[in-house]
Amino acid sequence: MSLGFMDFLDMLRFVKGIGGETIEISTADGVHNKTLDWSDDGRISIKDAVKNMGLSIVSVAGYSDFTLTDADLLKEQAEGLEWYCQLAADLGVKFVRVMGGNAKEGMGQEEMVDNIIAGFRQVTHIAEKHGVIMALENHGTVVNDGPTLVKIIESVNSPNLRITMDTGNFCWAGHSLNEAYDYFRQVAPYAANVHLKDFVFEDNNEVKFVPLGEGVLDLRIVRDILVEAGYDGAMLCEYEGMGDPRVLIAEGIFTQDQFVSEIESGTERSLVHLRNVLGV
Repeated sequence: MSLGFMDFLDMLRFVKGIGGETIEISTADGVHNKTLDWSDDGRISIKDAVKNMGLSIVSVAGYSDFTLTDADLLKEQAEGLEWYCQLAADLGVKFVRVMGGNAKEGMGQEEMVDNIIAGFRQVTHIAEKHGVIMALENHGTVVNDGPTLVKIIESVNSPNLRITMDTGNFCWAGHSLNEAYDYFRQVAPYAANVHLKDFVFEDNNEVKFVPLGEGVLDLRIVRDILVEAGYDGAMLCEYEGMGDPRVLIAEGIFTQDQFVSEIESGTERSLVHLRNVLGV
């Protein structure tokens, strides 16, 4: 949702203006100031607007949580994924970004991962039915290391479940930069989509996201890992700004216009750095 505070058409114009080529469609509540229409006619308008701008859509941002085993909750997650997959199919999009789930009090890591595996085993047929691929992101604290991601993908064992590799989230979850590079190598062979984030470590060892090329991430190492793994898909610059925009705006640290301006500047700088690294 890095550009989600912009009206949808304004976002498309901005991406086109800085030389971008493809986007991920955000489905977060209230995204793009509620200027997206998810009706059948609205989906046609979204598809046409992106095409007319000379852009494409690489993925739909979906949300899911399979850490719990309650039958009603699993049904709710499956229905949600059905909606995301249908949206992707209507937009002519191949990938749906999905989540494993958030940590639950009183549950151990192994139990939650086993639940996630069982949950995705029950829903990959939905992606198959719609002709799309679910791409599990390394997000949160449960599914945010290489071995866990690989275990989930190999255990589910479906061509319709792959990985969205986010370059900032491993360190955000507490891993070192060297561990993150190792995890990139482990998950890259399963990657269907890539989110590029750069970051710095603050004094408390927490991660602060910055534009690509302005942090500690060596994008050339990431590029080489992806090339070696045979990845030839999109790379999405995902600069998230100075922190949670809802907090920053609510506390008066930034106005919405100031926040959007910073996101635009950081995204443009990120794309310039990415093009320099790729030599394009």
